Amino acid sequence: MAGAFLVAVNSAGVEAKVLEEVMVTAQKTSASTQDTPIAITGMTGDALEKFGFQNANDISAQVPNMQVSGPYGDVQPIFSIRGVSMSDYSSNQASPIGVYTDEMYMGATYTHGMNFFDVERLEVLRGPQGTLYGKNTTGGAVNIITKSAKVGDEFSFNMKAGAGNYGSQAFDFGIQDTVIEDTLALRLGYSSSRHDGYVENAFGGSNLSQLDFQGARLSAQWLVTDATTIDFKYTNSGNDSLANGSRNEPRGDLSKNPEQAQAIAASGVGAYTEKPNNGFIDNTGYSRPAHGLDRHEQQDDYTGPLVVDNESALMKIEHITESYTFTSISTYSEADYRQKQNVDGGPDGLLHIRWGVQTDAVSQDLRVAGNFDNGFSFISGMYYATEYQDMHNIYEIYETPPDTRVAATFPGAAAFYPFLLDFGGIDQKMITDKTSYAVYSQFRFDATANLGFDFGIRYTADQIDLDYLNISRFTYDGEPVGTWVPGNNTGTDEPFIVPTVGSNGPLETDAIIAGLADGSITPQDLASNAESGYTHGPYTTDSAPRLTANEKEWTGKLGVDYRLSEDLMVYASYSKGYRAGNFNGGVYYEVRDFENAYAEPEFLDAYEVGMKSDLLEGSMRLNAALFYYDYTNQQFINVVGVSNFLENAGGSEILGFESELMWAIGERLVVNFGLGLLESEYTELTLSDTQTLNDPDDNVDLSGNELISAPKVSGNISLDYDVLVTDAGFLSFNVNANYQGEQWYSAYNDKAGYDKIKQDPYTLVNSRLTWRSYDNSYSVALWGKNLTETEYDGYAINLQAGFGFDYFQEGAPRTYGLEMTYRWE
Repeated sequence: MAGAFLVAVNSAGVEAKVLEEVMVTAQKTSASTQDTPIAITGMTGDALEKFGFQNANDISAQVPNMQVSGPYGDVQPIFSIRGVSMSDYSSNQASPIGVYTDEMYMGATYTHGMNFFDVERLEVLRGPQGTLYGKNTTGGAVNIITKSAKVGDEFSFNMKAGAGNYGSQAFDFGIQDTVIEDTLALRLGYSSSRHDGYVENAFGGSNLSQLDFQGARLSAQWLVTDATTIDFKYTNSGNDSLANGSRNEPRGDLSKNPEQAQAIAASGVGAYTEKPNNGFIDNTGYSRPAHGLDRHEQQDDYTGPLVVDNESALMKIEHITESYTFTSISTYSEADYRQKQNVDGGPDGLLHIRWGVQTDAVSQDLRVAGNFDNGFSFISGMYYATEYQDMHNIYEIYETPPDTRVAATFPGAAAFYPFLLDFGGIDQKMITDKTSYAVYSQFRFDATANLGFDFGIRYTADQIDLDYLNISRFTYDGEPVGTWVPGNNTGTDEPFIVPTVGSNGPLETDAIIAGLADGSITPQDLASNAESGYTHGPYTTDSAPRLTANEKEWTGKLGVDYRLSEDLMVYASYSKGYRAGNFNGGVYYEVRDFENAYAEPEFLDAYEVGMKSDLLEGSMRLNAALFYYDYTNQQFINVVGVSNFLENAGGSEILGFESELMWAIGERLVVNFGLGLLESEYTELTLSDTQTLNDPDDNVDLSGNELISAPKVSGNISLDYDVLVTDAGFLSFNVNANYQGEQWYSAYNDKAGYDKIKQDPYTLVNSRLTWRSYDNSYSVALWGKNLTETEYDGYAINLQAGFGFDYFQEGAPRTYGLEMTYRWE
């Protein structure tokens, strides 16, 4: 969709509506979306208001082949574009979708929703952006362009206030003026939004999944000379509210070994038979479905605040001569994130996590752009960035002892039971330091008035230092017990070594009973467990050995476009992008060498053909693209038992198509339509079979499986109708819908017990009724989202092997509200 507005023109005395050009800066220079030969969706601030976009999670509603999930609330979205996604919940990982605010790269994923206020324009670039943007854009880029002070603009003021269900309240304002004529302009933007949460805690108290956000931005523009401009922006934003609730779906099947389960229950030893169940339990005997809770209700004993603080400053210096434009962009940001999460989503102490991370980043971009009379233009630049990240996570595990019926529901876990009776917690501290240098150039040659060529190349040198890593064990009271990393000298990357049965390994309970009965296992075999126990050594605050990774990568683009007419352009391109490697931010239990501690960079080669057209005398716009991706070393998180690992998939392929249609039908009706089609598969991927915990060498071949968050079909539609037009103003009605086909949230798809880690097809329907004055000075709007109360999950993880349940994050229920806007210009 190139835009969402219409302008009225008069031709031969007949008034007709044509579609407005939307100007974007996706290629670092201002150009219309229809003149930019890449797949891009651009939306103005007014379009965002029309669609009711309130936060970054709303972006995918009108962008084909894009999905957004919010596992940690509105302030921390995870983006997926064309099947390229991030399934890693570790806070030290960078998304393959680059997110930029006013050209400032936001590396910390937990900040991706923190700048989405006082927005002038939004741009979503699909496909790898390996020249002008560089690393960590294998899937694309999301550009958030905020409103800026402009010298010469007169005093203006805007204010918006709203309220809705779940106690939602919102207030925004912006004020700007030229305070020194022809020299200095200032703007102040502020946003506040909160709601009481839509997940009810059956134990009483405040709801979960709350929002409490505030953000302010000061913008200044200084015209130093007629040729030199300095723009400065300072942003301070934060969220402090109760974190998202987690839905626990138990997978311990009591009918798997019913006689054994009944015998354990009858023994009265460690079986929580007083807890109701529906035939399934998690590893503490909890069965959420047996309590009659709806999807937005939980029995929560632990969830606490989710706090994100974000502070950033940006200075852009631009000097324009007759032939060249010189640009300098300097940025600095500080951000920290803390969350107290009840991962097990129930009343027991099964899995509680306290997340914590602090990120400091600095970047400098210097570039020059030029246009020449012979049809040649270019952009060349140098880029430097650093990112320091200090992560501190605490995992509290099995404070409630496991239910002994786990021996029947998950027989492979029976040998782990003694070690979970007083496991305590895991204290994980990790410090990384990243430095990146790049030089880049993109050249444009218009061979004729209709034929153009693009060539882009970028060289990036990255260094990633693992400066500190310590993983230790502590009691539930916080007293240190021992240290795994460093300290585990057993040669086993597990928290403990379970008892073995002779040379047969840690057999399942029923196999031991059968072996004793037929004589293949003797009592002496059961006693030969001298090597069993926890693998940590004495407690220490020392670090694992320092590791350093150096990457030097070439990326870029080749493109050609041809104008068949003034209103029709076709293009073809090849582009290459890469996502930097990273050290495993998950929990493991033995000092690893570089090869096993570091996930390699991922690469994506993209081939694309597309078209952009304006039809029916400018009243219709149709854009389409067909693409093929060759994806190598895709990074993703893999959870095995009580450990998680950052993995590389050997290879995958994606074939896709997308189209966007915008059509002004008559004087009052405008239709937007988007369609996305994907065929994706892993061509090379083997992971551990998490159903056979006692056999670490048992793997599952996942080649042929679909990629994560890559539905075969997705689409969106929007209808705008001016219900009433008067001299005082007009009443407009918008209804829009977003469809997502079936998608998997795990690379396992339906193998190895992961068949529930998916989302069935669903559609979200939103609407907005707006009265706007003729001079645009005020408006009143009534809005609603998810009007059909569709129930869906935006995120899921299989935690069966370690904890006996699947973890889900709910999508938001139906919300609605009223808002009023006033503008003075």
